[in-house]
Amino acid sequence: MSIVNSVTASVNAQADGRRWVHEIHTDHTGATWVRDWLASAVESLPSALSAYAVQLASDLASAEASAWVERIKQDGSTVTVTLTHSTLAAVRSALRQAYQNATRTEAIMLADFLGTLTDGQLQTLFSMTAGQVTSLRTNRLTPAASLATSIRTAAGQ
Repeated sequence: MSIVNSVTASVNAQADGRRWVHEIHTDHTGATWVRDWLASAVESLPSALSAYAVQLASDLASAEASAWVERIKQDGSTVTVTLTHSTLAAVRSALRQAYQNATRTEAIMLADFLGTLTDGQLQTLFSMTAGQVTSLRTNRLTPAASLATSIRTAAGQ
């Protein structure tokens, strides 16, 4: 879940002293990410390369977590999350944020998905006691699962 190799593939000097830089970053799956940018005459290319690799890994993880949240908001518990760049903890954190700002249908689907988590996972995610999780599951998550099934069944009718 990281950038495993970063290289400056080429540097072309410009008339004004700046440099046109072509970088190639490779992640742990072998996928490559290219960055072309214009560096100042005095900018440290190794430092910029390293800093961008860190930022790229973070951006990939955030984008992946956000994409999964969007899928969950649409399909609820039918979604099986598989991760390449992010972590399950990051997705769950994004779910918590999404739940606070969700429309009714999105909240139903999010709750449907949250219902698939264990009590311990829900306690950690929402900083709840065991009793609060039981109440959440009984009053929100279980009814949401029934509503989500109805929504999925009615889709396209």
